[in-house]
Amino acid sequence: MTIGMRISIRKETNRKVEEVLEGIAYRIDNTLLGVEQAAHIIKGDIPNHLENSPKLLQLCHETIKANPDICGCAIALNPDYYTVDNKPFMAYMYKSGETLVRSETFTSRLYTEQEWYTKPLLEGVPSWVGPLKNEETEAEPIISYDVPILDNGRTVAVLGVDVSLGVLTGIAQNYKKTTHSYITILDDDGSYIVHPDSTKLFHMDSMSFFREAEDPAIMGAIREMVAGKSGKKSFTLDATSYYVAYMPYRPSPLPGRQIESLGWSIAVIYPQDELIRRYDSGFGDSIFIIIAGILLLLAGGMAVAHIYLKPLRKLTYITRNIAGGNYLSPVRETSSTDEVGRLQALFRMMQESVSDHMGRLMDLSRKEVSRREDLDVTYAKTKEAEKYRSAFFSRMTHQMADVTTDIQADVDRLNESGGVMNENERKHILNSIERNGLKVTEILADMLSAKNREMHAETD
Repeated sequence: MTIGMRISIRKETNRKVEEVLEGIAYRIDNTLLGVEQAAHIIKGDIPNHLENSPKLLQLCHETIKANPDICGCAIALNPDYYTVDNKPFMAYMYKSGETLVRSETFTSRLYTEQEWYTKPLLEGVPSWVGPLKNEETEAEPIISYDVPILDNGRTVAVLGVDVSLGVLTGIAQNYKKTTHSYITILDDDGSYIVHPDSTKLFHMDSMSFFREAEDPAIMGAIREMVAGKSGKKSFTLDATSYYVAYMPYRPSPLPGRQIESLGWSIAVIYPQDELIRRYDSGFGDSIFIIIAGILLLLAGGMAVAHIYLKPLRKLTYITRNIAGGNYLSPVRETSSTDEVGRLQALFRMMQESVSDHMGRLMDLSRKEVSRREDLDVTYAKTKEAEKYRSAFFSRMTHQMADVTTDIQADVDRLNESGGVMNENERKHILNSIERNGLKVTEILADMLSAKNREMHAETD
C-alpha cells in the first residue's frame, strides 16, 4: 500500500474514531440526563411524605419502574431530622434480575458513612458519585445520582438513584467496530468505569495494571486521560501494536443542570494490523473493480467501433473491387443519413451509372467485332479510333485508380483508428472520401461523354 494511501487511511481512521468517541459520549449523556430527570421528578414529592415510610418506598418503586436504566433507588433521611426507633431511616429498593427487592440498608455500613449520602449533604447540590465498587454495592458496580432534599432551606434527606455500570458498558459495546478493538472509560482516579472484562471493574485500576507495561506510551495515555485531555497515541502491548484515541466526557450544559464534569475519559483502542487488513481488503477490491471496469470499457468501445465501422468496411471492399476493374460489384441501399450513409448512397449511384455504361460499352464492343469483316474500308479509322479510345480510357483509368487509392487510404485510416478518432478528424476524412468519390463519378462521366461523342461522330 502506498504512503499516500496510508496517510488517507490514517485520516479516515481518525475521523471514524472521533465519530465513535462523540457517539459514545452522546449516548451516555442522554442516559445520564434521563436518570437525572427521573430523579428530579420524584424529588418534588419527597418533602410531602418524609414521615410516611410506605409512601417513600412507593416513590422508590415508581422511580425504578419509570426508567429501565435505574437499578436502585434510596431515600435516606437525615438522622437529625427523622429516625425510626432511634435509628437512621432509609427507604431503599433495588433490582435483582426482574425482581424489585426492598432493603433497610445499603451494604454492611451505615449510609451516613457512605459518599453517596455525605457528599450532597455537605455540598447541597446534586452530584454523580462513583463508581461504587467492591463491598459498597449489592451485586454489581454502580454509579449513583444523588440529590439533596431541602425543607425550609435545611437538607433533610438525600435521594440516591443508582445506574449499573453494565448500562454504560452496553452503550460502549454498541460502538465496537472491529473484532479485537475495545472501548474503555476511566474515572479521574484511573479506575475503570467501563472495561470489556467486567471482572476488572473490581479491585483494579488502570494505573496499577499498566504500571509495569513495556511501552511508556500506555502510562502517558492514561495520565492524559486522568487529566481530562484529548489525544491519540500508538503503543505496544504484548508484542501487538495498538492505536488509541481518547477524549473527556463532559455533560451537556442545559438550563437547570448543575453537573459540570464527572472526570471521566472515553478511549477507543484498535489493533493497528486489524485496521491495515481492513483497508488492504478494500484497496484490493477497489483495484479489481477498476481493472474490471477498464476491461468492460475497452470491450464496449471495440463493440461500438465494430458496429459503427461495419459500413466503412463494406465500402472499402467495394472500393477495392472498383479499383480492380470490377465495376458491377453491388452496393446495398442504406437508410442512414450520416456521413457514412451519404457516402454509401453516392457509391451506389456511381456503381449503377458505371454498370449501365459499362454494359453499353460491352455491347458496342461485340457489335464492332461482328461488323469488323464488313468494315474493311473503315479499318484505318477504326484502328485509329481504337488506339485513341484505349489511350483515353487508360489515362482515365489511371486517374480513377489514383482517386480510389486515396479513398482506400482514408477508409483504412478510419478502420485502423478503433473508434477513438475525434469528431473533427473523422469528419475531415469522411469529407475527403466524399470528394474523391465525386471525382471518380466525374472521371467516369468524362469517359462516358467521350464515348458518346465518338458514337455520334461515327453516326455522322
